[in-house]
Amino acid sequence: MVWISSAHRRADPDGGLALSVTATPEAAFRFRQHFAQWLDATVSVDAERRSDIVLAVYEAVANAAEHAYAAGTQSSSTQPSGTRPGAIEVRARLTREESLEVTVTDGGRWKSDASSSPYRGRGLALISALSDASDVTSGPDGTSVTLRWHERLGV
Repeated sequence: MVWISSAHRRADPDGGLALSVTATPEAAFRFRQHFAQWLDATVSVDAERRSDIVLAVYEAVANAAEHAYAAGTQSSSTQPSGTRPGAIEVRARLTREESLEVTVTDGGRWKSDASSSPYRGRGLALISALSDASDVTSGPDGTSVTLRWHERLGV
């Protein structure tokens, strides 16, 4: 196992990227840099499309870091409240159709931001706007966000 900042990479049978990221803002930022490097080495896209992909995936990871592991809301499959932050699992792969699919999964329970700021709460809308397709599945054992890009990917 190779440690990459606050993330560690695991072998992915699909040949894609498989990372576990600590659910902190700092780790999310470091993940963004690592994901951008993986993307550059994996697909050929124009600068605008690359920026959209990196931002959408980062937003999904940052949302999980901010919202999934509120004190006292961690599921039984994660560390007890008051210990280390939980983990965010990220898998990215190219499909047979040469589409890019990225799944961001946490094991926490969603907490809402109590802030009434008009600049908050746009993460899922941003993810939807920047990806060709996105799905969010949430339950008592965590949330999974799957993002897909179907067009303009060169492999």
